[in-house]
Amino acid sequence: MELTDQISILIFALVILAVSIFLIMSKLVIGPVTRLKSVERWILSLGLIGVVLVIGMAASELLFHVLF
Repeated sequence: MELTDQISILIFALVILAVSIFLIMSKLVIGPVTRLKSVERWILSLGLIGVVLVIGMAASELLFHVLF
């Protein structure tokens, strides 16, 4: 495995770690979802969609970098 592949894998792992810390910390700060207002639930949903998109983008970049 080349050095550039290892760097890409390291960056992907750091993105996954940052996203997990973000999700855990937001759960601790926000608390139970049932107490949130509907607008706050929408904002939380959009944030989670953004997290999924960031993970998807990082995974596709890693895949394209390793394959090509």
